Amino acid sequence: MKLIPLILPSCLASAQALGQRLNFTVDANGRGCPPGSVSATISPDAQVMTFGFDKLQAYIGPGYDLAARTSNCGVHITINRPNSHVQYAVVENTYHGYEHLDKTITLTLLSTLYRSDNAGQVMTTSATIPGSGVGQTFTRTVAVPETEYLWSTCGSNSTLWMLSERISLTSRERGVEGKFQDKDEGVVPLTRQLRLLYRQCN
Repeated sequence: MKLIPLILPSCLASAQALGQRLNFTVDANGRGCPPGSVSATISPDAQVMTFGFDKLQAYIGPGYDLAARTSNCGVHITINRPNSHVQYAVVENTYHGYEHLDKTITLTLLSTLYRSDNAGQVMTTSATIPGSGVGQTFTRTVAVPETEYLWSTCGSNSTLWMLSERISLTSRERGVEGKFQDKDEGVVPLTRQLRLLYRQCN
């Protein structure tokens, strides 16, 4: 496990800076994210958090067992903020990566997010990437419906979020081999971007 301390610049709400600085740590674990394989950054305007997954890999075909078709990574994100009267929520998810899969193979990306104090309310997004047969960079953006926004709590300076990333490969034909995120090929890491919206608590 690796803790990554990060400092966020002033948050924005309705194009007005709220004037508060945040800090957060990231603790990643799982078969798809060994120590040192997950990175986290924040954009200068504090609206986009980017997570990089260097080892979230999946394999399908002869010589690979069924378990190799899926890979998971759990990320615990602890966000602390001086101003407990500021709320934030994830409003958009963007997946970016590179695939070089046979046209019979499909890559599925699945993400879930919830607050540790409310595991019953989960936000789920997913993207399906069909194999191109020639190799291509892909970007998929998924907007979160407003009714599914998960807001941080008011009156608390710290919120623990649970983010789960899962990838899987399926094929329409037997005997077809496919690899996603094979570092030996020098492909770009899979990244996940969370777009944040901020508001003042009522």
